[in-house]
Amino acid sequence: MRLGVIGVGKMGGIIVRSIADTVFPAKQIWVTDLDSALVKQLCDEKGTNSTSDIAALVEEAQVILCAVTPGAVPYVLPQVARTLSTSQWLISIAAGVTTATLESYFDTAPPIVRVMPNISASVGAAISVLTAGSAVNPEHLEIAQRIFDACGTSLVMDEHHLDAVTGVSGSGPAYVALFIEALADAGVHVGLPRADAQKLATHTVLGAATMLAETQEHPAVLKNRVTTPGGTTAAGLHALEQGGLRATLTEAILAATARAKELGNA
Repeated sequence: MRLGVIGVGKMGGIIVRSIADTVFPAKQIWVTDLDSALVKQLCDEKGTNSTSDIAALVEEAQVILCAVTPGAVPYVLPQVARTLSTSQWLISIAAGVTTATLESYFDTAPPIVRVMPNISASVGAAISVLTAGSAVNPEHLEIAQRIFDACGTSLVMDEHHLDAVTGVSGSGPAYVALFIEALADAGVHVGLPRADAQKLATHTVLGAATMLAETQEHPAVLKNRVTTPGGTTAAGLHALEQGGLRATLTEAILAATARAKELGNA
């Protein structure tokens, strides 16, 4: 099976680097991008093939991964539609763009799997959510999951959840980075050296997340395990609750979800 990837910037390049010679042999992957330097760098690094334009890429591949921004979809999809055959199908990672919108560019809707990955794919630790278009069968989903499992882990959900997924896990790495930055800054404020504070903050978050991922326990179980009556953690948690951490995070998710919907309707 041959894969064509349109767009090898941030996420597209990460995905190709994750799957080349693992899910797909590198020589069975074709890539194209408006930035020819990105294409050359990727081909030199991983041994993939390049094409000069979208039409040439579609002629080579059975599966087309559209790793473009929502704003590029109206430019890219009509070019794909002009060349796509009935045996080919698509994967899209354009945030907020529904499968119905993607299908509308074609006279007959091809199988389209919509995916919301996140930037942690760059270290093989992404969580990607897949949803199926109207013409998708279990084999399409299985292949798509193999691709995104190579970048971390994946799950399949109904499409009406995807905007919320974008707000939680798509944007979530930025929230976590801000939390780690704030934790480290606070450590410096109480006297820790900057490098040590950042390492402590980063590995504290990593350790807690790993525990929750492996045990599948509710976060409150871990929180309560660390918190002793009248102790330091209880005092810190009280300060976080007073500061409105939960409410602020909720507002962030609501704002990001609303923006995902706006992008989908643009």
